[in-house]
Amino acid sequence: MVRLKRRLTREAAYQALHGSAQRHAREIAADQLGSKEKLFAPKLLPAYKAACGRKRDFIRETKEAERCLVRLAEALRVTMNDKEFLSLLMSEGFATIPNCLVQRLHDDDTLETATAKHAGMSPAASSAHRQPVSGICPDVLAFLQDCFVKVKIFGLLRHVLPARQMEIARLMVAMERVTFTYSKILVAFTPRPLLVEGFNPKIIANVSEDQLGAMTPELGRLSSEFLRAVERRGSVSLELVAARRYLDRIMDNSKMVRYLAHNFPDQFEEFHSLSTPAPIR
Repeated sequence: MVRLKRRLTREAAYQALHGSAQRHAREIAADQLGSKEKLFAPKLLPAYKAACGRKRDFIRETKEAERCLVRLAEALRVTMNDKEFLSLLMSEGFATIPNCLVQRLHDDDTLETATAKHAGMSPAASSAHRQPVSGICPDVLAFLQDCFVKVKIFGLLRHVLPARQMEIARLMVAMERVTFTYSKILVAFTPRPLLVEGFNPKIIANVSEDQLGAMTPELGRLSSEFLRAVERRGSVSLELVAARRYLDRIMDNSKMVRYLAHNFPDQFEEFHSLSTPAPIR
């Protein structure tokens, strides 16, 4: 009898924990006061431009890091065809090349094709197939569980479809702007097919149809490119650190420098320009 009671107690506790996420979602997904307050042009337009500017800067910096890797690999590939250079690398202790450079030396990818490999990657794709809880996608709740999120943000997310909810969550976290104003901008400039039926963006943002028609595609294009850059940035930065350390060691060796300057002047200039670049933030 005691064992039965203990088992029932454990089962009750498990059911309580299992259902807590749904109960929590129902509570936070309720329409919150303030979620229908409009953003007017004096606040909306500067915030919109600032968000677009930050995305462009991040995309540009990521592409610049990728260009550095491509340039370095291309310059190194030319020198690797020289047997004397290879012998010098071995004798001077540079035979162990970072794996990231080895991969690129055997890869014909340009910046465009390497970037294109990430096109179409969508971690949020599965969100569309998860059953929403009171209008909020469970994946969104899991993704934002470690962030401080104002309750009324979830009231906004209920106006867009689950796949867009996840995209908005990823954008807020990646931009380090899990704020009501930024979420309202992202909801307001959501493409019509990704809005829930009956919702009009003009309810929350004081913009004209012409502004919506012009700004929505621009923000959507930038957001997609920004998220793809976020996916690549971590690995690209690590590769660049490893590649530059290896290059710095070569450029600090007098024998290597003399050989490169005499036999591969173009590649030597490329190595020199890449060895002390501006730091990537």
